[in-house]
Amino acid sequence: MRGAALPDRGYARPQTLIRTGDSIVVLVFPERGNGQQSYSFHKLRVGPELQLALAEGFARATGPSGSRRTQESAASLYNCLRSFANLIDAENSPPRTLSDLRPSHIAALRLRHTKASQSIVMAIRTTLRANDSLPGPFRDLLYAPMKSARSVGTVASYSESEFRAIRRSARSDIRVALNRVRTMETELTAWLQRGNEDGDAEVARRGHLLEFIAANGDVPRTSSGIVSRHPAHAGSVELLRALFPTLSELTAVIVLMQCLTGQNLSVICALTTVHLRADNQEGEGAVVLTRAQKPRRGRYDAEMDLSFTSMPVWLDEGGIEDKDDYGSPFGLYKIAEELCRRAREFTRTEVLLCAFSDKWRETTLAGLGFRAAKPNPAYWKGWTYKAEHRDFIDTMRLRRTYLEFRQRPVAQKVSTFTDTYLTKDQGSLATYQAVVGAALSDEAARIRATNSIRTLNEEEVRQALKHPESLATHLGLSVGRLQDLLAGRLDTIAAACIDPHNGPHDPAGQPCTASFLLCLSCPNARSEPRHIPVQALLSKQIQARQLDMPSEQWSRRFQVADDQLRGLLIEQRADVDEMALQATEDDLRLIEALLDGRYDV
Repeated sequence: MRGAALPDRGYARPQTLIRTGDSIVVLVFPERGNGQQSYSFHKLRVGPELQLALAEGFARATGPSGSRRTQESAASLYNCLRSFANLIDAENSPPRTLSDLRPSHIAALRLRHTKASQSIVMAIRTTLRANDSLPGPFRDLLYAPMKSARSVGTVASYSESEFRAIRRSARSDIRVALNRVRTMETELTAWLQRGNEDGDAEVARRGHLLEFIAANGDVPRTSSGIVSRHPAHAGSVELLRALFPTLSELTAVIVLMQCLTGQNLSVICALTTVHLRADNQEGEGAVVLTRAQKPRRGRYDAEMDLSFTSMPVWLDEGGIEDKDDYGSPFGLYKIAEELCRRAREFTRTEVLLCAFSDKWRETTLAGLGFRAAKPNPAYWKGWTYKAEHRDFIDTMRLRRTYLEFRQRPVAQKVSTFTDTYLTKDQGSLATYQAVVGAALSDEAARIRATNSIRTLNEEEVRQALKHPESLATHLGLSVGRLQDLLAGRLDTIAAACIDPHNGPHDPAGQPCTASFLLCLSCPNARSEPRHIPVQALLSKQIQARQLDMPSEQWSRRFQVADDQLRGLLIEQRADVDEMALQATEDDLRLIEALLDGRYDV
C-alpha cells in the first residue's frame, strides 16, 4: 500500500475560488482520485451577492478542513445549493442579497419532511455556517432542530429468482466481453510478434489498424476530427469497441460485484488495482486484500479493509466448465483487473473499473472515450437483466437483497443493518412473520409438552394389580391397555407409551416416528417404578457424553433430554447412582444404541 507524502518545499495551496468578471467558479480537488472538478456559481439563479456567499461557503466545505472532500459529496452539495437557488427564484419577489433572505425561504423545505428537502437544508447550513451577514430570523429557523424525515415509500428486496436472474445475466455479459477482449489481445500479440511475414494484405491492414488503436486509444481521424473513411481504415470503429469493455459491460461487472459483496455502489466504483494477495497463490483459498472508503461512516471509520475471497470451482454458479471464477469476489476482481487493463492505461488512474464509450469523447482526458466507473444512477438505465421485459437494475434493491439473504451487516453498524434495512424491507415481511409464527408455535408446543409425562408410584401399581378398573378410569385407559402397560408390553426404553398412533410429532392415526428421547416430554408417555433404573443409567450416560463431545453439539442433541430426565428422577425421588446400578447389560446396550442414533428413523 502506498502511504501519504508531504508536499514539496515551497508548496502553496492552489486558489479554489476564481472570480473573472461576472464568472464565479470553485475548483474542488477530491481527496481520492486525480484531477479536479469545477463548479460554476455564476449560473445559479440568484443575485451576485448570494452567488458569492454560496461559492465561498462551498469552497470552505470542500477544502482541506471541510466536510465534503470527496467527489460525490461535493457534487451532492452543489446540486442541493442549485435546488435551493431554483426554489427561491420561483417566488414572486426572489431575494437578491443576503439581507433579503426570510424565514419563509427555508420554512417550505422544513415542512416537507422528506430526505431530499432535509438534504437541501443541511447543504445551506454547511455552506452559510460561517457567514455573519445572515439575517437573524432566517438563521434561527435554519439551525432550529428538524424532525425525522418522513418515509416516502419502502424499497423491497428482489426475490430469490430475480436475484438469481440478475447474477446470471451479468455473468453472461461479462463472459462475452472477456472472451472478446481476450481474442482481440491474442490477435494483437500475434501481429506484433509476426509482423508482415505472411504477406497477407488483409491481415496486415487489420494488424496495423489494431496496433494503432491499442497505442492511441482511438481510431484514425482526419484533421477535423472525423473518423477516417480511407479503405485502409475500414472497420476501425468495430475494432475499437471490440478491444475495450463498453459502458454496458462495465455496468454488468459492477452489478455482479454488488451481488457478490453487498457493498455500496460508491465503494465498488472506487475500488483500485492496489491490493495484496493473502495466500500462496496456489490452489484454492485465494484472497485479495484491498482498501476502500465509505465517507458516510464518519471521519474515523471511512477507511475500510476489504477481503475478496475465492470459492471452490464446483460451487461456482457459472458452471464447472468455466476456467474463470464468476461466483466469488476474488474471481470477479481478477476478471475486472484483466478486462479493464488496457482501458485503465488511457484513464491514467488506478481505479479498477474503467470502460470506453463514444458519448464520453468530449468530456474525458485528451478527448478519448475512456473513464473510470462513477456511481451515477444514469448509467444503470441502459442495462437490464430481462431483455423481454426491460427490467432496469435498482442498486439499492441489490444491496438490500444481499443483506436480507446473508443476514449480516456489510460496512455498517448492526443498528443500521436492522433498523434501516431488515425492518423496512417489505419484501421480507411475510418471511419474517412465518419465521416468528413457527418459532412461537414450537415454543408453545414445547411448553405444553415439558414435564407432561405422567408417573406412577409403587402404591398405584399395587392397587392396579388388585383393582385395575379404578386406575384405568383415572388414566383414561381400558383395563386391557393398563395391563399391557404394567406388563411392559408398551415400553419405549425409558418409559411406556399408551397411544403410539396419536403422538404430537406425527399426523393423527400415523405411527409415531419421533426419537425415543422425546418420550420424556410426550403426553402419551407413562413412567412407573420399574423404569427408574433405565432412566437413571440413561441420565448418567448422557452426562458422560458431555465430556467427549463439543459443548454446542451436546447441547443441541441432549440438553433438553438431560433436563427432563433430571426433573423426572427428582419427581420420583430416585437415588440416581444406586438406581443406575440396578440396570442390566441389555438396558445399557439399548441406551447406547439410542444415544448413537441407531433407533432414529
